[in-house]
Amino acid sequence: MQERIASTRGAGFFIYIFSLVLNDIKTNKLNPMKMQLKTIRTTFVIVIILISISIFNSCIPQKKIRLIQTKAKNDTINEFVLKQRPKSTVLPFDNLYIKVISPDAATSAMFNSETTNQRNVDYNMISYTVNDSGYIVFPFVGLIKVKDLTILAAQDTIQAAISKYISDASVLVKFVGKSVTIIGEVNRQGEYQIYSDNINIFKGLAMAGGLTNYGNRENITIIREIDGKSTFHTINLTDKYVLQSDFYYLRPEDVVLIQPLKQKSWGFSEFPYSLVLSGLTTLVTLLTFMKIY
Repeated sequence: MQERIASTRGAGFFIYIFSLVLNDIKTNKLNPMKMQLKTIRTTFVIVIILISISIFNSCIPQKKIRLIQTKAKNDTINEFVLKQRPKSTVLPFDNLYIKVISPDAATSAMFNSETTNQRNVDYNMISYTVNDSGYIVFPFVGLIKVKDLTILAAQDTIQAAISKYISDASVLVKFVGKSVTIIGEVNRQGEYQIYSDNINIFKGLAMAGGLTNYGNRENITIIREIDGKSTFHTINLTDKYVLQSDFYYLRPEDVVLIQPLKQKSWGFSEFPYSLVLSGLTTLVTLLTFMKIY
């Protein structure tokens, strides 16, 4: 909305310039055929200069668009040791999809909520919710504590709990409903489901269709909840050292905010250049026809 308003104001400014010319004709009671050449030329030059300035300001330098750049000329480092990927742990109110796999289909069905032929499964409806004490209630087994465990550790814990009932079964555990939210200057804003701990900032932005041309790659804000508090962190995607950032890998429930460049704030992304230039072309044609330019 702001860029549309700015564009409208910009177009209105040029219309205002033209109205001054017409007003000069009226107030001086001059015949347009005899209007002073100097006034027309001066106004025309001013308009051209203003349009040139607008076009120049709307251009975005390549260094603000390119990702992972080498900032220093003598920087020859091309290999980085990435920080350890964060491992998501089970927390209260998380949803877990748990599937018991056994050679005996009838025995597996005792523990599973889905059938083998079921399609279009809504895993939120058949998942297990961790209560505020960190336990899930599993059929026939009862309470199993999974709080603060990684997925693999929770998988081993659940498998050990059901081994009393099925000796040759294996257990598959996945998070359900884990997501990141990506908003701002991306092509598809929204909330995106993630199923692993291997989601870095570039993969996250790719899910959202990538950055727009007016996305500020030097000012990416990541909002992350740590110990019950929301924290704000800024990373620069144009710097190759972003690979060593503690926030290179996204975590579930992160919010990624991409701020716009100032060019879009001024409304240059939707400025009607073709309309204004077409108007100027028409004006030049009329002046030529009237033999006063």
